[in-house]
Amino acid sequence: MELLITVIIILIAGGLTWFIWEYSSRIKGHHIVDAKKTAVGAVSAVKKRSALILKIIVVIVVCSITLFLTNTQIKKVGKNAYINNFEEFVEKVKVNHKEYSADDWIKIDKEYQKFEEEDRIKYEKFFTKEDKTRVNTLNGEYSSYKAKGVIDSIYDTINDGVNNAVEYIDGMIKGLNNITNSDTIDE
Repeated sequence: MELLITVIIILIAGGLTWFIWEYSSRIKGHHIVDAKKTAVGAVSAVKKRSALILKIIVVIVVCSITLFLTNTQIKKVGKNAYINNFEEFVEKVKVNHKEYSADDWIKIDKEYQKFEEEDRIKYEKFFTKEDKTRVNTLNGEYSSYKAKGVIDSIYDTINDGVNNAVEYIDGMIKGLNNITNSDTIDE
């Protein structure tokens, strides 16, 4: 997205520069071709070609300056998008953390690592003090939901294990009772 915005701005700046130059200088491309046909116009053709080369250089310089000036602004827009996306991610984890399985947490952690290791490094130099506070708060929220989700998962696993053990013991007791009852009937 950032690259697309940069290309559009460069094209607009270059086109406007070229248009303004053409309009103000009134040198047309067909004049250069006409000047080549006459021997008298050879000097004039060289001057017109020099003017064309100068135009191209000016357009390149203007585009470079435009790129330089807009690059910082685009990074700031990217920074805001990063923070908004991170907020949405943490909100999604907040809503769904109780339902995530161990495999889900692995996927969620990979997504979190992308936010934390790749994207944050890219935009960190543009963070204001408020941005840093917000991102650190989001990191803390994510960590708490992850810890709670992991603890809930461990609790559910232990609870399932205890329930299975209770069912096993109940089955074993019923089986022993049946054996005991059948032995007393046989006597």
